[in-house]
Amino acid sequence: MESMSRNTVKTTVILEKGLMEEIDRYNPFRTRKKFLDQACKTYLRELRRKLTDDKLAAACAAAAPEDSSVNEEWEPIALEVWE
Repeated sequence: MESMSRNTVKTTVILEKGLMEEIDRYNPFRTRKKFLDQACKTYLRELRRKLTDDKLAAACAAAAPEDSSVNEEWEPIALEVWE
């Protein structure tokens, strides 16, 4: 049995029986702990990525009027080169 290190916390989690059975059926790791650690890390990474994407989308939306204004000002100058 693995010993607990200083940076771990023991907890109790209640899962649906069917979910636990599915975890046991498909778990590629030696222990449930390793499976649940990896599952949590993967899910948290996805949540952080979504939060970053949402913040970026909000920033782009907030900057859209200024971007359009700058584009309207500079587009004719940029197109002169192509004429």
